[in-house]
Amino acid sequence: MLHATHVTPGLLARRVRQLSDGVQNLEGRLTRLVERHARQLLEVVGIGPDTAVTLLITVLC
Repeated sequence: MLHATHVTPGLLARRVRQLSDGVQNLEGRLTRLVERHARQLLEVVGIGPDTAVTLLITVLC
C-alpha cells in the first residue's frame, strides 16, 4: 500500500502531462485550420479557435 501512494502521484502527473500535450496539439491544429479556411473569424473580438470551429461546423451542417 505504501508503495502505491508513492508511485501513483508520479503516474498521474505523467498522464496529466500527456493529456495536456495532446490538448495543445489539437488546439494548434484547430488554429491552423481556422486560419486557412476562415481567418476573418479570428479577427472578431472574443472568438478564438474553439468558437470559430464551432461556428463553422454549425454553418456547414
